[in-house]
Amino acid sequence: IDSFLSPFNDLLLCFRPFERVDESSCKVRKVSFCERKAIRKSSINFTDASQILLMGQFISFLAYESNDIRSETLTDSPLSTSLEPPQFSMFKATEIAAAAAACAEAECYEQLEQLKKTEVVPLLMEWFVQQQQIICANPTEVAAKLRKMVAGGARKTVVISDFDYTLSRFANEKGERLSTTHGVFDDNVMRLNPALGQQFVDLKNKYYPIEFCPILTQEEKIPHMEKWWGTSHSLIVNEKFSKNTIEDFVRQSRIVFKDGAEDFIQSLDAHNIPLVIFSAGIGNIIEYFLEQKLGAIPRNTHFISNMILFDEEEKACAFSEPLIHTFCKNSSVIQKETSFFHEINGRVNVILLGDSMGDIHMDVGVERDGPTLKVGYYNGSLDDTAALKHYEEVYDIVLIHDPTLDVAQKIVDMINSTH
Repeated sequence: IDSFLSPFNDLLLCFRPFERVDESSCKVRKVSFCERKAIRKSSINFTDASQILLMGQFISFLAYESNDIRSETLTDSPLSTSLEPPQFSMFKATEIAAAAAACAEAECYEQLEQLKKTEVVPLLMEWFVQQQQIICANPTEVAAKLRKMVAGGARKTVVISDFDYTLSRFANEKGERLSTTHGVFDDNVMRLNPALGQQFVDLKNKYYPIEFCPILTQEEKIPHMEKWWGTSHSLIVNEKFSKNTIEDFVRQSRIVFKDGAEDFIQSLDAHNIPLVIFSAGIGNIIEYFLEQKLGAIPRNTHFISNMILFDEEEKACAFSEPLIHTFCKNSSVIQKETSFFHEINGRVNVILLGDSMGDIHMDVGVERDGPTLKVGYYNGSLDDTAALKHYEEVYDIVLIHDPTLDVAQKIVDMINSTH
């Protein structure tokens, strides 16, 4: 007991400046006039939760066992003018115990909950290993990133995702290729204007193989991508498609959400986790699609994409600048997004979702020192071992022909979880 008397007296001086624990009787007594004059302002820093808890329990013992402790609050006024009344407010000994115990309990609970949350990481990693369609080349590094993300929680998390074949499906149940946002025009224009529709198809047939050519370097592909995107955008602007027409194109398109995508997007919104959709497609198409599927664009969603600009008659008249294609989703196109990324500069942990080599640098605008967990959706051939190996090298987690967002959802659920 004696070893605790000194810190107890310090604690009592803060809350009841005119009472002390007597070393001989272990009872609380009033402070004498001379002792009152010697009382000085001091700060006490309790860093050990267990010490606070024990001290609180000991004061409770004194409060209930000592007949000399009065239940009423003392009304003595401090003689020293240097004392600040708010800091030296009068409390009963039982109130001191309750405050100390509550402080210790809150700290211990927070630490326990933090431990519980980070301990779910091995369970998720085990689940990854059991799934045949999941490749995790460096489980140790992935687990380390996940632990940091779980420790940071939702308030430090941001999701940056591609749209085409990432949030949307690559193929239907029959294995038939589905549409991208640019493909909406390929599909719909053909029935309205076959000649124009054929031009869109011809562009795709010419440049799509170049985009995924394993021989050409990225630098060699870029001029072709710029030509493809620029020509396609010119066809849309020259035809002066109206906003209503494009919205109707989206309704009839073959864009399909990945299984679980709606729940994923809504769960991010519910936990106030920003979703940045960074797409080399057409942003308006994504907006219309979300509005039609979700009823409205979630408030947490931000778009970085090629946007169709409309004139006063709501007809397409231009596209936003700079042009965003597959291989320039990096710092070269996010200069106008500086203010947005500054607003979320506390979001140091990034979950990046993509399906191509051009998606791996989408986190370039985030002001952070936290980890980026890169999840890649591989839609190519399993026979193309070189391409698959490349995905394993640049993505932390590779999902092979996965039509769902189950993995992304599990990661977000773990970050949001309090268990």
